[in-house]
Amino acid sequence: MKADGMVWVQRVVGAVFAVGVLALIGAIVTQVGQAEGWPPLPIFLGLLGIVVLLLVSAGCLALISVAISARRGAEALRRIAGQGLSAPVAAPARPFSQPPLREVASEAQPEPAPARPARPMGRTLVAER
Repeated sequence: MKADGMVWVQRVVGAVFAVGVLALIGAIVTQVGQAEGWPPLPIFLGLLGIVVLLLVSAGCLALISVAISARRGAEALRRIAGQGLSAPVAAPARPFSQPPLREVASEAQPEPAPARPARPMGRTLVAER
């Protein structure tokens, strides 16, 4: 399968993410252990680093997933194009071109809708919309 290279890249991104999280947790524990109290800045920066690392790795994995899907779609289109060689090819439609007036005039006109029957004189209108 050709997508094996992408799978390995996904695994490498996952491994780098795991190592980064472990390193950040280790740095937070080291800084908190060296301080006399609970310093909020190293903890905040460590959590911020984990969030940034998570967002970057999620973005990388999303891009890899899109690349894999695009490759599979392109391969499917190639297979479909290879199978449809014997079928007659229709002329491509031009969406913004006007048909000639002769063709429009020669088309059958649709029947007009039947008219509503007249309202009986003895009845009154109860409500209006």
